[in-house]
Amino acid sequence: MLARPGTWVALVAVAALIFSGAVALAMFRPGVGAPTGALASPTPPAVAQASPTGSGRPSAGPGTPSPQVTPTPEPTQPSTDKVGPRHSVDPKRLKDYVWPLHNAWITSKFGPRNFGQFLVIDGVGYHDGLDIATHCGDKVYAAHDGRVLVADRTFDKFIGYRGHPEDIYNRLQRLGRVNALAIAVVIDDGNGYRSLYMHLVEATVEPGQYVRAGDQIGKEGMTGAATGCHLHYSLIRMDGEWQDVLPRLNKYGYPLLIREHVDPLDVLPWGDQYAPKRLRDQIYPPSPTPTPASPPPPTTSPSPTPTGLPGATPTASPSPHPR
Repeated sequence: MLARPGTWVALVAVAALIFSGAVALAMFRPGVGAPTGALASPTPPAVAQASPTGSGRPSAGPGTPSPQVTPTPEPTQPSTDKVGPRHSVDPKRLKDYVWPLHNAWITSKFGPRNFGQFLVIDGVGYHDGLDIATHCGDKVYAAHDGRVLVADRTFDKFIGYRGHPEDIYNRLQRLGRVNALAIAVVIDDGNGYRSLYMHLVEATVEPGQYVRAGDQIGKEGMTGAATGCHLHYSLIRMDGEWQDVLPRLNKYGYPLLIREHVDPLDVLPWGDQYAPKRLRDQIYPPSPTPTPASPPPPTTSPSPTPTGLPGATPTASPSPHPR
């Protein structure tokens, strides 16, 4: 029996409804038929979703302060008052040194001495350099290559004191005795050592000048505390140990610590043609006439310039400058 036309319309409508529901269910099954870039499942509401910012950092939610970044401090190196970083070689390995005076007499060595001491090493007073002598006005030469730091009486601030060596000059200025200081040259070798040339009658170089070993830098004299014309030569290791200065010199303005002084005889070449011909430990300059067995006593007449080292003899008068 054929269905009536109204019945066919109703059947078609029901079939269409069933088909559309099946299609809708298929479209919303997870992972099936989802558009590109759509999320398969919703984000839980409890988790805030970060979005990129111009700085490359996630943006904080509303009302949340931005975290402060504290820079990490640089590590500090431990300091020591005894010795700093050492870059200089052992003094006995120094090369290419020459004698600052030619064929001189050694009148006083580096080492223990019972007068005119400057350093205290192991509780013993030391002469801090090498005294050599020829004749007044003879040429003084650079013992090594280097840069001239000073060429006048203000040399103490260039030889490694720990403190304020300017107090030396301030005191002498108050006394009106600045000329009591020796004329000196200090040369830096660029490798941790400095040479000091004292008691010159004249310096023939200028600060900043570069000199070679054997170049003339001055003339032998007796400026400062000296009993005669000679050269006091000191070699200072500027990154070496601290050494004690004779405590009684502090009243003259000298700081109590200074960088390591080394024995020049460990460095200067004994095989050199200009090496000293003989060794004398007495303090007097050589003379063409026969030398007395002992040094002559110092004169007691007053002089505007000090001519004796303090303590050189029991009768020596003290000097406002001890070297």
